Amino acid sequence: MAVALMAMPATVQAKDTANGTFRVRAHVPVSCWVRPDRTVTAEEGATGAVIEACNNPGGYTVSAQYRQLGTGESARMIYNDQAVELSSSGQQVLRQSNMATIRTVSYQFQNVNLEQPLILALTIQPI
Repeated sequence: MAVALMAMPATVQAKDTANGTFRVRAHVPVSCWVRPDRTVTAEEGATGAVIEACNNPGGYTVSAQYRQLGTGESARMIYNDQAVELSSSGQQVLRQSNMATIRTVSYQFQNVNLEQPLILALTIQPI
């Protein structure tokens, strides 16, 4: 078996040079999404995680929508280590960010007092 070796020049020289300037512009559309790891159901002690992603430089808001709470119904959600008492209106801001990011946030429900099941739909909006 023969092996051939090729000799390469020790240096490479450029004979032509060019100087110039150019600009590159790009438009990146704003894209935001929120993805829970499971159905977000308000039950005592229930836990989970949510991936929040938004490339808006000004940040974003994560909110929850759910059925209106009846008289005497209540639930507390610990979202990103912040306690949030769910509003009886059926809408609640959970978190605001002042910058673009992708992050995983944990949550847990406490002090849940409900007559009927409560499922939260999470949404994310650029600011």
